[in-house]
Amino acid sequence: MRLLPLLLICAALASCAKVAGIVGGALGGGPNVAANVQAGRTNAQTVGQATFSDQRIEGTQARSIEQSAGETRVRSESVETVIVQEDVPAWVWLLALLGWVLPTPQQMGAALFGMIARPFRGSFPGG
Repeated sequence: MRLLPLLLICAALASCAKVAGIVGGALGGGPNVAANVQAGRTNAQTVGQATFSDQRIEGTQARSIEQSAGETRVRSESVETVIVQEDVPAWVWLLALLGWVLPTPQQMGAALFGMIARPFRGSFPGG
């Protein structure tokens, strides 16, 4: 009968463990209070630094005012030719090819060591 209180104490302490919490969560235990509330004028969830800029219009004499905080675009009355170049520059292809063809720094170091050590082979005992 001494074993029963020890077993109950172990069960009570094990309920605080991470595994017990996962099993309890899988069985639907308790409410979820993971609220993600943002209350304010300018809100953002960012990792790092966020920059906010307010837009104001004060005393203008323009006929029409357009505000935009999104992408910037070019506007034109008439366009005759549009050339969009999305080709990768030739130097990028050359750099990629050289990186694929050339040996690694470890291979270059081994070759340099072999060139320096070649005249000394057989000169020392055990070598």
